[in-house]
Amino acid sequence: METTMTTTTFQPGTEHHASTDALHAVAEFPVAWFEATPAFLVLRPVGAFLREWAAATPAGYLLGLLKR
Repeated sequence: METTMTTTTFQPGTEHHASTDALHAVAEFPVAWFEATPAFLVLRPVGAFLREWAAATPAGYLLGLLKR
């Protein structure tokens, strides 16, 4: 699994305006940081198990039928 970090550069003269690129990079940082932690390696399979388990319950089965 490969994890990449995002870097942000600012154009001269834009120090008083929030650019959408800068805001996007700020929003992506917590996600990139979390994906780089060992907890992500544990939580990903746990999340997949819980998703499959919920889909196997009667309520999950009915919701699956309603989505079609």
